Amino acid sequence: MRFLFFILFCSKCYTTIAQDKITSFIQVDSTNFKKLNPYALRGEMDAVFEILEVADDNSLTEKQLIKKKNYYKRFLYRAENYNYNTSDPQIIDILNRFQNYWRSIIIEKVDQKLADSLFRGEMNFFLKKHYKPKFSLDEIDQDYYSLFKSYFKDKGMHGFAMAKTGHLYDLYLWKNEDEIVYDIVLPEGSTEKVPVVFMKNFISYGWSHYTTFGQSFSGGWVTPTKLFCVEETYDKNSEKFKISYVSHEGQHFLDKKIFPKLKQTDLEFRAKLAELSLAKKTINNLIKNFIIYSKNDTSDAHSFANYMVIKLLAKEVFDSEFESDIEKWKQIPHVRINEISLRLLKEHSSNLKALGAKSIEEYITKF
Repeated sequence: MRFLFFILFCSKCYTTIAQDKITSFIQVDSTNFKKLNPYALRGEMDAVFEILEVADDNSLTEKQLIKKKNYYKRFLYRAENYNYNTSDPQIIDILNRFQNYWRSIIIEKVDQKLADSLFRGEMNFFLKKHYKPKFSLDEIDQDYYSLFKSYFKDKGMHGFAMAKTGHLYDLYLWKNEDEIVYDIVLPEGSTEKVPVVFMKNFISYGWSHYTTFGQSFSGGWVTPTKLFCVEETYDKNSEKFKISYVSHEGQHFLDKKIFPKLKQTDLEFRAKLAELSLAKKTINNLIKNFIIYSKNDTSDAHSFANYMVIKLLAKEVFDSEFESDIEKWKQIPHVRINEISLRLLKEHSSNLKALGAKSIEEYITKF
């Protein structure tokens, strides 16, 4: 039994965005069209379509015009010719179900708890019908995450479903992978020997890839035993890979052992400080991205971590509350940013340990 969500084919339903956001995009052209991406990355599609509605087509590049049309095709008209990268009808069915669920929340504004409950029941029934017919729905509900992993394995694939990325249940699914062991030296001095799994040939990169048309999505993640990396995202010889992936995820790997109950916001705060304590060539780009994708909202772990990193750095460097002018940041030597970031990371470690390393759940959200 499949739960179907209803679509409103009307762009005028995107009128709930705050007035300050609307006025920010009165003159949308090719130079600021990219500002829609941070909203899309957070699933704030009302803001995305406000930007698209006021964008002057005559001032957009050809690629931007195509992207604008694709947003309407995917999210309003449901007229997209989607490339599933598989011919397996069950996998296609799963992906369609996830996309329907994502749209139900970010487009149709179905109540989050209701949508989650209905979708979880729907996916439990899928497993019973296609994979574990002898299991009761209650038994499946107790172990649906592991069951999906084994289901994908039996299909000759790798992946997981029904863990949450941000506020939405997510789907990551790929066909091939290789594993390499790295020795990771972290900013505070420890060295971790960590297996890195390089994932290739994706079927689903998760909901952020879906909402941004592949412009932004997770390049990897960490488990208690391994790191996982989307191979196509990185040049393995680049600082982006060595620092923004290996050191960032390596910091997660260590922190999950030292601070086992620490929540995502603090984990991301620490990993971003680790990046800034090591980066040289990419430091200005890191700061720029942290500014662009920052939001003073504790419900969004990545965005709030970005916000707190820039806030604390700005206090040290400029004696200001928050500095969003990247040109000012470019005037600061990377060595100074490295030093301040490392000190902030060490101070955070000290505070967490003083509060109880094994029990502390959050810290920066209480600032």
